[in-house]
Amino acid sequence: MLDFRGLARLLEERGELYRISRPVDPEYEMAAVMEQIDRQRRAFLFENVIGARFPVIGGLLNRIECFGWALGSKPGEPFDANDLDARFEAAKRNPIAPREVPTAPVKEVVRRGAQIDLPDIPVPTFFELDSGPFITSACGISRNPQTGQLNVGVYRSLILGPDTLAVNASSLSDLRKFYQHAEQRGKAMPVALAIGVEPALQMAAACKLPPEQSELDLAGGLQGRPIDLVKCETSDLLVPANAEMIIEVQVRFTGNIDNNLGEFAGQYGLETAPIAEVTAITHRRDAMFYSILAGRNPEHNTLGSIATFSIRRALIGALRSQLTGIVDIDVFLEPRMGAMAHIVMSIRKQSDAEPMLLIEAAYKATGGFFPVSHITKRIIVVDEDVNVHDLVDVEWAMYTRIARADKYRVIPDVQSWELERCAKEGTGSLRLAIDATKDVEDIEELRRPVIPGADEIRLADYLQKKS
Repeated sequence: MLDFRGLARLLEERGELYRISRPVDPEYEMAAVMEQIDRQRRAFLFENVIGARFPVIGGLLNRIECFGWALGSKPGEPFDANDLDARFEAAKRNPIAPREVPTAPVKEVVRRGAQIDLPDIPVPTFFELDSGPFITSACGISRNPQTGQLNVGVYRSLILGPDTLAVNASSLSDLRKFYQHAEQRGKAMPVALAIGVEPALQMAAACKLPPEQSELDLAGGLQGRPIDLVKCETSDLLVPANAEMIIEVQVRFTGNIDNNLGEFAGQYGLETAPIAEVTAITHRRDAMFYSILAGRNPEHNTLGSIATFSIRRALIGALRSQLTGIVDIDVFLEPRMGAMAHIVMSIRKQSDAEPMLLIEAAYKATGGFFPVSHITKRIIVVDEDVNVHDLVDVEWAMYTRIARADKYRVIPDVQSWELERCAKEGTGSLRLAIDATKDVEDIEELRRPVIPGADEIRLADYLQKKS
């Protein structure tokens, strides 16, 4: 297993980390360079950021293979999204609780009071309409007021001044519930932003877990050993001992601020967050600031895909349990298709009315974390000879098996989740229902060409060299 610096070393040894020694402006210029490197699926280290005292590192987790290397696979070994999903499920079954330690690398430098100066941290401003510089990689640590359990998530944080920032919490996050609990009681609450943590914890923080499950336990299970934690300087929170940097804040709920940032699906997202006071910053003597390029970019989207594992699993399980007649099903949650889910189901069709009835039932179903209609833009039903896991095959069915207009339906004014930014408040947004099955009368005529026995043929058997 690799820690944060171990993964960076591996990438550099493989020639997959670019060191940038030229002075770089953190406003826009750095983001422009980050974008070109990130799209090459390479890491970067900016050694000379104008006006800052730390270097900036990123791109460490911009493809699934890097996740595998961090979790113990060897370069050259196959490791894909299915392997990562399997590792997560195994870690959920075998969690390892964190342990508290008395000292830590992240405590080598402790800054409080007048020593706190957020502008000397090289936080980039990414896009032209962003509200300012955003911390995008921090694992935000808070405490569940009901259970006392530590909670970890990834929250975008806007730098506002030398000792103030805004930690955003979406309506879907546990942190939003903790905010509401504290604000209703007129209490301040501490939050700690951990930057440059073990890759296993960075992954776990991006995962959508039920409230009773711990991201810290999951991270321990992923890396096969406990996450070491150390007590904060100004609160009772425990934070990753091996992090590059910790920013401790108190959220006092005396004022909110609207803030805009380019998001994962290639849109701007306006959020409102309470203003927080920085009470301490601790870091390694040679700390590196970890930054993830926001927007629809590789590292941001690859890390974000972890959240879809649980959502996809919940949707598929819910639909299979609530609906009958499904042969196969898949859920696509990918930034290239926007912020909404696209569901494809195959059936063994008995009547022409069946596909639309199934789609109507699916949109009314509960989906685990969310109602199905809340996060799903499109549901497509296909025949059982179409591969629901292959969108090219699904599109082929849509363009070869639909002739009647009533096989497309638009469902108006459906309540949507906040990440569908085009949805108008109070009116919701449309949903699509697509019956891409053959009409019953065409079942025999619209058969696909099939080579008998093709599934039993192994090409390797025909390519063996003669001895």
